[in-house]
Amino acid sequence: MKKQTLLVIGIVSFILASICFFAATRYVHVLAEEQLFTPIVKVAQGKKIEPFEPITRADLVLEKVAATEVMPGSLQSIDHVVGKRSTQPIYPGEQVIEQKLLDGHLLPDQGKARYEFPLTWMIPITELRKGDFVKVWVRYKPSQELELLPPPTYFQKSNPAAELLFESQLVTVKDSNGIEIYTLQPQILPNATEMDDVFFNRTKTGQFVDGERRYHDYRAQPSSVPAYIGLNLTDQQYLRLTEAMHYGALQIGHILLKEGE
Repeated sequence: MKKQTLLVIGIVSFILASICFFAATRYVHVLAEEQLFTPIVKVAQGKKIEPFEPITRADLVLEKVAATEVMPGSLQSIDHVVGKRSTQPIYPGEQVIEQKLLDGHLLPDQGKARYEFPLTWMIPITELRKGDFVKVWVRYKPSQELELLPPPTYFQKSNPAAELLFESQLVTVKDSNGIEIYTLQPQILPNATEMDDVFFNRTKTGQFVDGERRYHDYRAQPSSVPAYIGLNLTDQQYLRLTEAMHYGALQIGHILLKEGE
């Protein structure tokens, strides 16, 4: 075989090998980037999404975010967000979370109204977040005290220890100033080691900027002590709840829904 032919074959082989190497390197780079970074819908700079106002395409931008920084429920498609409404303000650069965009989320249905109650009325027995579905029941007083009370009008006493009053949805968690803090723990007041932080230095979220603090508030690190909770109730449910207060301690707990509900 002539030297020229061998040279041509060698050059062609080198070119093909280089192309294969480049393609393989590019594939590995793209694969690594997909694993390390995820496209996430954010609020565009200079924009602010106001509560209950339709979201437009101009409000949004799709940015790649490190996988470790992706918040649970973050959306990856702008088309999935456009036209929906948020239940709270979303600020420039914030990730858009699915839970904030549920249609009709937390608004009272027909025949219901929003009622807010001080936490002195109820005892939370689980961690509760705004949007959680909850059960409300009454744990009865001792039987000797109940004997002095007439039978209840708006619910029936069928269990000697406790009675389920109704199921509802938690629509707000506020501090004593009426500011939404999203989350409360079963322990209403912090323990002694945390008292100074809450009343003098605030909680750990004091180090975060507003957007981060709202997120950490929602993820069970509220920046204030919870004082009020709100529920969407029918008139009958409200009467049942206020009457039950005379028969024992009101308790509220989170319902863990099945997948898909």
